[in-house]
Amino acid sequence: MRLVYYGTPALAVPALTRLVEDGRTPMVVVTRRDRPKGRGLEIAPSPVRVAAEARGIPVATPVRAGAPEELEKLRALEPDLLLLAAYGQILSPELLAIPRIGALNVHFSLLPRHRGASPIQAAILAGDEETGVTTMWMTEKLDEGPLYSSCRTPIGAEEDAGALTARLAELGATCLSDTLTRIERGEMVREEQDSSRATYAPKIGREDSRLSLLDTPSLFTRKVRAFAPKPGAHLDLKSGGFLQVLAASPGSSAGGPAPGTVLALDRARGLEAALLQGSVWLRRVRQSGRNEMSGLDYANGTRLTPGALLPVKEGAR
Repeated sequence: MRLVYYGTPALAVPALTRLVEDGRTPMVVVTRRDRPKGRGLEIAPSPVRVAAEARGIPVATPVRAGAPEELEKLRALEPDLLLLAAYGQILSPELLAIPRIGALNVHFSLLPRHRGASPIQAAILAGDEETGVTTMWMTEKLDEGPLYSSCRTPIGAEEDAGALTARLAELGATCLSDTLTRIERGEMVREEQDSSRATYAPKIGREDSRLSLLDTPSLFTRKVRAFAPKPGAHLDLKSGGFLQVLAASPGSSAGGPAPGTVLALDRARGLEAALLQGSVWLRRVRQSGRNEMSGLDYANGTRLTPGALLPVKEGAR
């Protein structure tokens, strides 16, 4: 089949790699333009571009994939299928009408649950016990097209978004490979989604990753897992900076002390802080402008002892 692949982040690299390994190298890979990255804000190519060029695959980086000149280039290729995995743009109806068979999206949730831009984080935040990858026929509506296949996997009790993303990237590669094998055999599955079961996971903003000492231990730790390692769930500090919490677990306290009270310090578990109901262990943290450290090292560095209050803004309480 004549394939064109759309993808941008590291999440989309394993699927591209698997296409090449399976002998289904795309005619061209379309990815987002080079962007500033890291603390130095140096211009860098997307992970998908790096992977494609390393394999000698032609790469296109249009500002807008649906621009008239890009549509003409795509028509000239006469593709059978468009494949998309975390590309970062919505493809126009005019573009989706070009391939002979259609366009398949590799979506990192079990649709119709968690449509939208942040399905991996949404699954952890919701306390889902399992998630997965879905191959879906693309339409002009966001993540509402007919389903082809779903591959399921449990979510670990302490698994954060970084670890889950890495696993789902590999599962996505397998799911897409199996889907293409079945299409080549003539199995054209198109199962309509049950929109009454749909949930939506919008793009993550800074407010979404803000922690509150009024949260339950379960919600607090799910937020930490959902936003680790990036952007990092955080508590706003009185100093004007922030304290990112990169790893946390429920504590043993049933409540009583004021939220934010340091209850205990432990070399293995870090710093135990009181919430409105219950407590949490802050195992790994990073204060703005500093390196990641254990909760115990943070307490020692800021001279926090049991009975003291975390130096957080009142809005966190």
